[in-house]
Amino acid sequence: MHVSDIQKSIRGTIVYFDIFEYPLTSFEIYKYLWRPEQRFTLAQVNKELKKMVDEKILVLREGFFCLRGSEENKKSRNQENIKTRKKRYLIAQEKMKKARPYVKLISKIPFVKAIFICNNLGYLNAPDDSDIDLAIITSKNTIWTVRLLAVGLMMLFNKRPNERTQKDKICLSFYITEENLDMQSLAYENDIHFIYWLNQFMPVYGKQDLIDKFYKANSWIKEYLPNCIHVKTNRRWFMTQKNIIKKIFEILLAPRFINTWLEKIQLKEMPRHLFDLAWQENTDVVISNKILKFHDQDARLEVRDAWLEVQNYPSL
Repeated sequence: MHVSDIQKSIRGTIVYFDIFEYPLTSFEIYKYLWRPEQRFTLAQVNKELKKMVDEKILVLREGFFCLRGSEENKKSRNQENIKTRKKRYLIAQEKMKKARPYVKLISKIPFVKAIFICNNLGYLNAPDDSDIDLAIITSKNTIWTVRLLAVGLMMLFNKRPNERTQKDKICLSFYITEENLDMQSLAYENDIHFIYWLNQFMPVYGKQDLIDKFYKANSWIKEYLPNCIHVKTNRRWFMTQKNIIKKIFEILLAPRFINTWLEKIQLKEMPRHLFDLAWQENTDVVISNKILKFHDQDARLEVRDAWLEVQNYPSL
C-alpha cells in the first residue's frame, strides 16, 4: 500500500509521543507534525487522520489518536496511555505549583535573565517521581556565577536531586548565555528528541523580548516542525519582576575575574565523569563559558533509535 507523505509525517509524530505514553489529539498532531515535505493545513491533517482510522492504521479513543496493532495488548496499552496522560497532567499541575517558589528564588539571582521549564513538565506530562528541570539564560560572562549561586541556593533548601530521590527536586543542568541562544550546534543527526525538547520549553521568568529572541534564534526547528507553536505559559506560572537588590549585586559581581574565579572553583569540584563526557565527540555534556549542559544520562540517541525502529516497522 502506498503511504503518502502526510501519513508518514502523522505516523512519525504519533510514534515519537507514543514512546512517552502521550497520545495526541488531532490539533496536537497538526502542531507537532514531524518534517512533512510540504505545509499541510489543519483541515488536511484532520481529513487524513479520519482516513487512517477508517483504514485501520490508527485508532481513535476519547479524542486521542493511537497506534493500531494486531496484538490484543495494543488495545490495552492505548487505554493505559490515555489514562497515564490524564494522570500526569494533574501531577504536572501540582509540580508547577511546587516549582513556583523556587523559580522565584532563582529569578532573584544576579544575572539570571530568563528561566524555562523543560523536559516532560514542559508539556505537562510529568511522572510522579520526576524532578523539575529548568533551563536558565544568563548574562554574558556570568554563567559560572549563576550556576554556583543557583546550585548553592537549591542545596540550602534541600531541593537538589540525588541518588535516593529526584521527586520534585530542582534539576539545574542547562545554562546558556544571552549572546549564545542558537542551540542547533547541540543537535545530532535526525535528533528528533532534542528538537521536540527544545520546542517544549515553557518560559516562567524573563522579559518577553529576550524570550522572543530565544525562539527566533532557534527558528531552525521549523524545518522539522513547520506548524510548531511555542508553549503559552499560564499567567499564574509566569513572573516578571524588578529587583533593586538584584541590580546592586549585579554591579558588585560584574568584574569578569569573579566569574573566572568561580569557574575554577567549580571545575575543581566537578565529578570526573563529567569532564570525560565533555571531551567525547557528543553534546551530552558541554562545558564552556557560553553553554553548560550536564546531561550525563542523555537518552537522545536511544529515543531516536527506538523511534526509527517503530517508525519503519511495516505493520504500522
